[in-house]
Amino acid sequence: MPADRRGHRGGEDAAAARAVVTAAAGAGLLAGLAGAALVALLRQAGTARQAIEAAALDAARAAGLLEETGRRLRVAELPVPRRDGLHLPDGGWLPLPDGGAPLRAPGGRPLVLAMLGDSTAVGYGVHDADELPAVALSRQLAAAVGRPVLLHTYGLVGAGAADLTRQVAAALPDAPDVAVIVIGANDVTDKVPPWQSAQRLGATVAALVAQGVPVVVGTCPDLGVIAPIPQPLRSVLHAWSGRLAALQARATEAAGGRAVPIGRLVSPGFAGHPELFADDGFHPSGAGYARAVAALLPEVVAAVGGQRPERAAG
Repeated sequence: MPADRRGHRGGEDAAAARAVVTAAAGAGLLAGLAGAALVALLRQAGTARQAIEAAALDAARAAGLLEETGRRLRVAELPVPRRDGLHLPDGGWLPLPDGGAPLRAPGGRPLVLAMLGDSTAVGYGVHDADELPAVALSRQLAAAVGRPVLLHTYGLVGAGAADLTRQVAAALPDAPDVAVIVIGANDVTDKVPPWQSAQRLGATVAALVAQGVPVVVGTCPDLGVIAPIPQPLRSVLHAWSGRLAALQARATEAAGGRAVPIGRLVSPGFAGHPELFADDGFHPSGAGYARAVAALLPEVVAAVGGQRPERAAG
């Protein structure tokens, strides 16, 4: 990379790092830190931001998922397997027909599930479509209610709550019977104030509920369990993600949705268990996503009028 480009990129990273710490201070998450501690935190924020993206890109290259193009790629551009379509109660799957042809669903009218959110909704980090959280959720929902589930995924790797308006606009024409939203981690790393992110989520839930669509939200995971992020930054992210999750739950329920506290129910089980993380060390693995699905499923079943199954122990 030419020197001027390196300098430009370095300036962007430094500015982003400063913004993260400044926003954290504004949110009241840096009480007691000053002087050298703040300088160290600035340095860690910039380094961690670069490390997360570099690890994701390296893992994708190692898996043979990237073609070198000579330009800098972003995580949002990385390929993710897809298996949208009809998921049957017996575990079978039928792809969506080409060209908008009508879908003939065995077993009666399917439930239409819209999956919205960020990389956790999309399933970034897995290479086998069977391990995608939306696929696992669709299969288990179909088995629980005894009906086929038609899955449409609208989430985007790297998305924050600001992108949910676009996702809802794409989802509504498909007439979803239930929407599942998993969002928040990118708004933490992108220094969006927690109240603003939660407000955007609440507006999204309200818009879906107004159209008669039940909504289940998986709130922000605890980013403090990601071991490659150094201290004290990891503690700041733990506090920030916890604050965001609490505000998300409040906004979701006020708008008529159901909130599932991923940070409380799922994230603690990741600490000390590297097998629950993907190759990049930051996103969940298939086994990690399975834990999130187990937490979401009871509320999704209840949202569509089924009998809520017992939540699996973490």
